[in-house]
Amino acid sequence: MKKDTLYEILEVSENASAEVIEKAYKVLVKKYHPDLQEEAEKQTAEKKIKQINEAYEILGDETKRKEYDLKLEQEREIQKNNYEQSVRHTQNNQDKYTNNISDDYKTDNVNGQVNYNYENERIKYEERLMQEEYEKRKQMQEDLNREYENAYYNYLRSLGYKIKYKWTKENVKDFIIVIAIMIIIIIILWLFPPTHNWMMNFYEQNPILKTIINIIIGIIKGIFVGIWNFITGIFK
Repeated sequence: MKKDTLYEILEVSENASAEVIEKAYKVLVKKYHPDLQEEAEKQTAEKKIKQINEAYEILGDETKRKEYDLKLEQEREIQKNNYEQSVRHTQNNQDKYTNNISDDYKTDNVNGQVNYNYENERIKYEERLMQEEYEKRKQMQEDLNREYENAYYNYLRSLGYKIKYKWTKENVKDFIIVIAIMIIIIIILWLFPPTHNWMMNFYEQNPILKTIINIIIGIIKGIFVGIWNFITGIFK
């Protein structure tokens, strides 16, 4: 199993500033404080707090952080060399196997024989591995950023700050989908006789609701009339 780096423990990127690391540390300490956990989670929280404190002890110190970054870079270089050595070993075995194949199987496709293109297969395999690794790291970083953002906002709310909700493209898309589903449900209920009668009675008996709905319908009609006039004006 891959061991988490100190940056992953503090849920920050490796390029994070000292201020970001300090904020992340404070948020995580509050989030995983044993006194704020359920009894069954206290032991796990204590281990997590210990890891967080150890990570911050190094990343919070500029000198120790530089030493850790150098060590991390060396470990990754070793892993890279081991991977490349493993790839070369696999390639050598494939080459030996290819050399042992009889010439009958090395003829071209025109004669209906199989042409073993191990090099292309190896390249495709490596590209697929690299793409999968990239997607995993990207998803992990997005999850870490989302978790850190939620924890940070919760921490600010606990201090009494009011957080203004930030709309993203995903939030807007989800909102539109929810509205569309609600409209479809309302249309279905409107077309179904029993619920249609109930909705009409509810509409007639609530003047405020009736006024709001009439305003909305008027706005929609106005939009459609404007669009229709614009289109018909073009073709005149």
